[in-house]
Amino acid sequence: MRPKAIPAYPAAKRSPANLAFSALLLSFLGWAVLERCSFASHAGPLPHLVAALACAPTLTCSLRRFRAACPRHLRARTRPSGAGTTRALVLALLFGVGALFGIAACIGSVVLVVVPAVLCCFTPWTALRAHQQHLFLSFLAAAAGAALAPGLAGLPPNLMAAMPSAWCLWAVAASLCIALCGSELSRGRRL
Repeated sequence: MRPKAIPAYPAAKRSPANLAFSALLLSFLGWAVLERCSFASHAGPLPHLVAALACAPTLTCSLRRFRAACPRHLRARTRPSGAGTTRALVLALLFGVGALFGIAACIGSVVLVVVPAVLCCFTPWTALRAHQQHLFLSFLAAAAGAALAPGLAGLPPNLMAAMPSAWCLWAVAASLCIALCGSELSRGRRL
């Protein structure tokens, strides 16, 4: 019995799903980086509240855009042989991407945060088979890389260095959400 193939999505549907996932990932990474530094520096409740209030609109909008743009069925029915090693490699790469964001945010390099964030916008997330099979797991791998890598690298928590990086990630995610909302509105007006 041949395994069922994952249905191919047209480019018009694939692009909004990729952008929506990038917006969701970047908004969550900004929050994870800021929270990691807040916890590690033993900050009081006020920085946690400010981070949550600053991240909530972008995270909520990106989650809504992701739910609206993402195809309902991204999982394969059966897994072909050799999918485990490919899946593990993709998850390790996503952990590495998250680690790059976390380390760049802790050292305060906005350029090292913004350039990969913009590159994430061009990543074909829905074309990756491991991402199709484990969407939430790939999301958590990138977030875990951002939260764990600075501690593993021995970088001291610096809340003031992490804040501009988190704001940059949120700005890229917010601009993606605005672009997705604009494209939905323009399509709605044409109908």
